[in-house]
Amino acid sequence: MPRPRFEKLDAKKREAILDSAEEEFAAKGFAQASYNLIIERAGVSKGAMYYYFDDKADLYSTVIGHRFGDLVNAVGDVGEVNTPEEFWAGCNAMVGRAMVYIAADPEQGERMRGLVRSLAEAPPGAREVLAMAREPTRQLLETGQDVGAVRSDLPVDLLAAMVLALGEAMDTWLAENWASLPPEGLAPLEGELMGVFRRLCDP
Repeated sequence: MPRPRFEKLDAKKREAILDSAEEEFAAKGFAQASYNLIIERAGVSKGAMYYYFDDKADLYSTVIGHRFGDLVNAVGDVGEVNTPEEFWAGCNAMVGRAMVYIAADPEQGERMRGLVRSLAEAPPGAREVLAMAREPTRQLLETGQDVGAVRSDLPVDLLAAMVLALGEAMDTWLAENWASLPPEGLAPLEGELMGVFRRLCDP
């Protein structure tokens, strides 16, 4: 993760660095991304960049944490639910908010898909950053268990890991095939994908 000096930077400067890095990583993946090009586009010196980050992997992990953290905040939680029907309706609403967030800015949406594709070759540190979703997922499943919407025959941590792995597989497939999906087919596909999650989690 970034050094404290990065967090003390002017907000516009921080955004310039993260934006340049996100553009390069989304377009080329982690391995092929040019650290020198990121530095040049951000308008900082190489010495300054190493003042903020340990290396390219550290910068990549920061970008992943920043962007996916924004998505998690935009999605929010399931809200107050008292029945299985309310729980799954709340989950559908969360997915809807995620789609709105991604679709609100086509360029941002394409970058998100690029970052998802890049995770296949992500350094270990970035994989750890993705663990930010583990606790919210566990809490979501526990809420579902409380109202009888989610199975309780498996340890909740195991079920959360299964849900996250399934979600990553779906996200990767969507990122790789997005351009070939007709707009009118997205809503039905979204419903089918939610159905897979539900079949995994149903009691």
